[in-house]
Amino acid sequence: MAGKKASGSAVVRHELKENLQAGDTILEMKNIVKKFDGVTAVDGVSFSMKKGEIVAIIGPSGSGKSTLLRSINGLENITDGEIDLYGTTGMVFQHFNLFPHMTCLGNITYAPIKVNGVKKADIEKRAEELLELVGLVDKRDVYPGQISGGQKQRIAIARALAMDPDLMLFDEPTSALDPEITGTVLSVMQKLAEQDMSMIIVTHEMQFARNVADRVLFMNKGKIVEEGTPEEIFGNPKSERLRDFLKAVTSR
Repeated sequence: MAGKKASGSAVVRHELKENLQAGDTILEMKNIVKKFDGVTAVDGVSFSMKKGEIVAIIGPSGSGKSTLLRSINGLENITDGEIDLYGTTGMVFQHFNLFPHMTCLGNITYAPIKVNGVKKADIEKRAEELLELVGLVDKRDVYPGQISGGQKQRIAIARALAMDPDLMLFDEPTSALDPEITGTVLSVMQKLAEQDMSMIIVTHEMQFARNVADRVLFMNKGKIVEEGTPEEIFGNPKSERLRDFLKAVTSR
């Protein structure tokens, strides 16, 4: 496994393992710290997950959820701690980040061709399958500016899947969407869950987390305050802070 010093005593190790099986460890994070100009955003977080597992991360704004997620694929360099990643990641962002000058098909096929050297004919066939998965075959030749926010996010999911990642990272994928179309994106994520895709989902959709996740982490002030099954977190929260958070989000 290759080791990479990030900064301070931080170490990130990334190994591409072939034939990862369900139940194999895919990610280990040990005592992760991330500081921005002296302000601690993530404070000593540790957790691991298995291939095929779905982990939801919940918590108030500013609790470090997105920063933790972005540290997994190197979008944020950790200040301290260790990350061991066994496989590749795909990420779906809050604000889509599609290339506006490319068609939906072009957005999906660009990275596999340019980064992985996949033949255009092969990836276009795969892209058609992914467009079918997200229910947008009829949008293959249109541009992002011509489709709705929910449709853009589903194209973004297809784009991430086109790289055949071992682990999918979702950073509040529905927070920029109108409630009316949030369900279309969640239904695609539900399909991925049914296909045993490994996923870490930062979300404010409590019912979705309860229905889909194998494990839920509750973060507050950069720390994991509580973790457990959806039944434990939502049905029997132990900490006062989690009880207050759930009361606040369910009363909206």
